[in-house]
Amino acid sequence: MRITSPQNPRIKRLRKLQERRHRRQLGATLVEGRRFVEEALAAGRPVRQAIYTAAFAAAPAGAALLRALAAAGTELAEVTDRLLEAVAMTETPQGIVAEVAVDEPAPVGPAWWRQVAEGRLPLALLPDGVQDPGNLGTLVRAAAGLGAAGAVLVPGTVDPFHPRAVRASAGACLRLPMARADSAAGAAESARAAGLAVWVAEAEAATPCWAVDWRRPCLLVVGNEGAGVSPEVQRYATGRVAIPLAGGIGSLNVAMAGCILLYEAARQAATAP
Repeated sequence: MRITSPQNPRIKRLRKLQERRHRRQLGATLVEGRRFVEEALAAGRPVRQAIYTAAFAAAPAGAALLRALAAAGTELAEVTDRLLEAVAMTETPQGIVAEVAVDEPAPVGPAWWRQVAEGRLPLALLPDGVQDPGNLGTLVRAAAGLGAAGAVLVPGTVDPFHPRAVRASAGACLRLPMARADSAAGAAESARAAGLAVWVAEAEAATPCWAVDWRRPCLLVVGNEGAGVSPEVQRYATGRVAIPLAGGIGSLNVAMAGCILLYEAARQAATAP
């Protein structure tokens, strides 16, 4: 099948996925590029439809992916480069854009925290007020790559299925278990009630990251550089944790800080007797 008109219903549907309200309504996200569409397939996510260019189909790797998509029941259509660019959110699209089904995360609760506590790295990450899709995607990628049990989503944080977050996560948002809470404080309260520790990342905290026992099930809360973590979360915090820095640098970007904290937790879990 070949599509040439921007008014085609399938093109209109794909463009809708650029907006969060439509992503929630359709239960899907926009995934761009061969690598990330392959990741969606590998994660077992239904790829409902995909559009691609002639050049993409002519490349051996592109042709192989299109065969895999066809075998999985994906609706495929060839489009012009210009039409693909109109749908894609990147400046240099890589020849394929797909609609991938995603689920609305379930609310946190006893079953979720039990799953976290039983994980190889018994840690759930809570990005509080992280509004940049690239930062959130990086955090999700690190959490998945380092073996964290999952992530908790709260209002005020960017949609993890924002196309740019999907790209920054290298598709990890399609694999990492996620839950949601009405607020960061509500998630922290629920975690403490389930017996987990709650550690709040804060640049000025007295406890260095290596002094925390990350082998104990916990919720790690990180905030954006401007506002930090919601003050209400402090009521339920086990403690505040920092990454000691040298030389006049007051704090790190939230994605960098989160990656370091997650790595320290993974290091402890890997070296535990």
